[in-house]
Amino acid sequence: MRNSEIAKLRDLDFNLLKTLSVLLEQKHISASADLLFLSQPAVSKQLTKLRGMFNDPLLVRSGNTLLLTPKAERIKPKVHSLCEQVKQLVIPDELNLRDIKITVSIMFSDYGSPHWISRLLRELHKKAPNVTIVCKEWSKENIKQLIKGELNIALGPILNSSTQCESIRLGSVTSSFIARKNHPLFINNADTSPFSSFPLIRISGSTQYQHVYSTVLPDNPIMLDQASMWLALDTLKYSNALLVGPTPVMRDLAHTEEFQYMYLKQVPNIDVCMSWTSGLTNDLFYKWLIDTMIQIGRDIIS
Repeated sequence: MRNSEIAKLRDLDFNLLKTLSVLLEQKHISASADLLFLSQPAVSKQLTKLRGMFNDPLLVRSGNTLLLTPKAERIKPKVHSLCEQVKQLVIPDELNLRDIKITVSIMFSDYGSPHWISRLLRELHKKAPNVTIVCKEWSKENIKQLIKGELNIALGPILNSSTQCESIRLGSVTSSFIARKNHPLFINNADTSPFSSFPLIRISGSTQYQHVYSTVLPDNPIMLDQASMWLALDTLKYSNALLVGPTPVMRDLAHTEEFQYMYLKQVPNIDVCMSWTSGLTNDLFYKWLIDTMIQIGRDIIS
């Protein structure tokens, strides 16, 4: 490194990079102060120092909002990347899963519990027995908590929040329905009523299927809405109701003696996604956990 480059580094205050990263993301001094656990005057003072360091206003007021200058827009991804690299320097490079004692919150609909979560719990029981999983229902309020970092992981896509959440699409699955084995739809009888005459049971948190209900299956009456999986399965046993869901889940539920499943050609494929709070994988345990859950999701799809 040349002497001139070393001189430039001496003028930089690396303690301010975290503040800069948050300011460039939030574009709001008081909101940044809350995230940094600092007072608003302290953040304002640091912004003044940053403006001197970069010889640029960085954030300029326009009405009641702050806008990034062209230079701020240009350096924003570099600042974020640098902060992430600094984090990596202090993360231990070895992980003993049996020593981890932590509580992880995961948001999912009831479709996720028979497959994804149950398989995850088996993995944790074997490898990380001191980890506690808190199950959260899929709701707008819990999505807000995920974006804020107050909730960790979601089985599903979080839309329009690319800066606060990371997501991965694992693939897509077809849809099927299950019903009791002696249901009229499974009997080869020309007098069988049309599919649309049978009532549906809608599972709690099944947001991706709301569009299916309203566009593909609009004529089916609704017997139960926002039901738990336990209540849905119990109701299927004595009624002509139908439960629509991802084929891998429906197929496994139909392995019992009480139910049968059938593929629904009219329903478009449903994307299988997973989301988590941005930056969570900087922690070695959460990286292991997310990688494990991604593998489980891919196994289910395949």
